[in-house]
Amino acid sequence: MKHKIKGKRAFSNDQLVEYLKTTVVPGSTVLDLGCGPKLYSDPLREQCSRILTVDAWDWVEPDIVADLETTPLDQITADTFDYVLMLDFIEHLDKSAGLRLIEQAKSQCSRRIILLTPMEEIWTENHENVDNPELWCHGNEYDLHKSLWTPEDFAGFTRVEIRGFDDYYIGYYEA
Repeated sequence: MKHKIKGKRAFSNDQLVEYLKTTVVPGSTVLDLGCGPKLYSDPLREQCSRILTVDAWDWVEPDIVADLETTPLDQITADTFDYVLMLDFIEHLDKSAGLRLIEQAKSQCSRRIILLTPMEEIWTENHENVDNPELWCHGNEYDLHKSLWTPEDFAGFTRVEIRGFDDYYIGYYEA
């Protein structure tokens, strides 16, 4: 689905939105890490009791502005959440910081971490995309891809197949 965020284009995947709506139990709490323009947590607002969004880029107006590559999760929030979303985000951290954040999220999640990341270099023009004023990420220095991931990086996660994400890993970690 196409979105306009402050005049910039952004795209969400309807199948992923539907998966989240049917997976997240009504009344639950959600922590959306690297939320960007909140394309996946906003559709959950009606069914959740609380959603907390975190992003390093203040332009997208997250609840908390924090660089998740350098700030430990427990310094951002000490709360435990039913679900932690890490959607199209972990690749923006260096690998060691991403692995560390996954471990930190496990300690603050009571039900499920849901994660999505590209599995191969599908964005070969990433630097150009970040500087393209037609895209929502214009001016977001945090939007560069810093790491590539493989399914083996997600030991303990269960892979999920969703149409439209052939080049991505989508999975969840059951707490």
